This record gives sequence, C-alpha cells and structure tokens, in this order.
Amino acid sequence: MTAPTASTAPAGPPLAFSMPLLVRFGDCDPVGIAYFPRYFDWMHRAMEAWFDEALGLSYAALLQTHGLPTVETSCRYAAPCRFGDAVRVELRLGRLGRSSLGLRTQIIGEDGVLRATSRTEVVMVDTRPGPGWMRPTPLPDTLRAKMTPYLDPALA
Repeated sequence: MTAPTASTAPAGPPLAFSMPLLVRFGDCDPVGIAYFPRYFDWMHRAMEAWFDEALGLSYAALLQTHGLPTVETSCRYAAPCRFGDAVRVELRLGRLGRSSLGLRTQIIGEDGVLRATSRTEVVMVDTRPGPGWMRPTPLPDTLRAKMTPYLDPALA
C-alpha cells in the first residue's frame, strides 16, 4: 500500500492521540510544581503510547531494529502542573516526512487549561549493526498510512 497523499488522506479533522496522566509527587520540584524536564518525559511517553495503542505497533518491538531519536525539541509552558493534577497529553503530527516526524503535543488540565505545548522532531533510523547503523531510513508505507490521520498541516 502506498502512503496517502493530500488528495487521498481521510476527510475530516485530524485525529489527536490523548494519554491521561496524573502528576505525581516525584514529578514536582520543591516549590510544588512539575519540574520542567518531566514535561519532556510525559511527551515521549505519549509518543510511545501512540505507537502501542493507536498505531498498533509495539514501540518496544520497533526498537529492536529501528529508533526514533529526537533531533530537536522545544516546550512552551503556559500554566503550572501541580502534584495531584489530572492532565492529558494530546499528540498530533505537524509534519510527516520521508523518514522524520514533526510531533506536536499539548498538555491540558482536566479544567481545560492549557499547561504546555511542544514541538519535537524525530527521525527514524536503522539500529541494526552494519553500514546503515544510525542512518535515516524511510518510514514504512504501512506505518505512514496509520500516521496520516493524525497529520494537521496547520501545525507545521
């Protein structure tokens, strides 16, 4: 199967993958708000869950032969997360390249308040020993087809 193009992509609004999360005591700094690196961990966990739950591909199995290292990331903090807050991490694609993905995530409180947004670029690489080790490799068409409904070019 070939990857859907803009004209063959599913109609309707782009999908968002949502992962619920409870802010734990260990996520917080002495001031009582989530320590900033925790947001990056939560966003990566959402990507792993997206593969497992929405795309139907075990992230652990993928890592046996390939990797998705982050090559660029940023986060804008809008409001603090505190111990005990229930939030959700929403993931969409802003870009779907030949071997790379532009992940766009939002962390939103159960009160509807936006807590943070991020932009992360990852590249699929081959991790098998040999001359292609850690070199970009094209996303398989079957995986690309499963990712396409999450693509929102407005987030590019």
